[in-house]
Amino acid sequence: MYFNKDTMKKEVVEGGITRYIYTGAHMQVVEYHFPPDKSFPMHRHEVHEQMGLLVSGRLGFMLDDQETVLLPGDYYHAALNVDHRAWTLDEPAVLVDFFSPPRDDLK
Repeated sequence: MYFNKDTMKKEVVEGGITRYIYTGAHMQVVEYHFPPDKSFPMHRHEVHEQMGLLVSGRLGFMLDDQETVLLPGDYYHAALNVDHRAWTLDEPAVLVDFFSPPRDDLK
């Protein structure tokens, strides 16, 4: 199966964050387009493992008590039950996240 943003489910959520979603049987990919100065609050996933790749921009990221700034090409891994949050700085950012199993709220 091949897909791109034109064939993925598109949602615009709070703060003007756009996400493109494709869901397979056991995995899910979500491409986020963040405007500058936006954030996701601290949260955790009890069922879903999450990994991500920053494609463009800069993204502040916190895993538990470890804070960093992701640059294009940087990856992260949020294991089950690990608190994490993300925020853009003064420029837009594109982040691609992978979830396993797929999140029901994003199907």
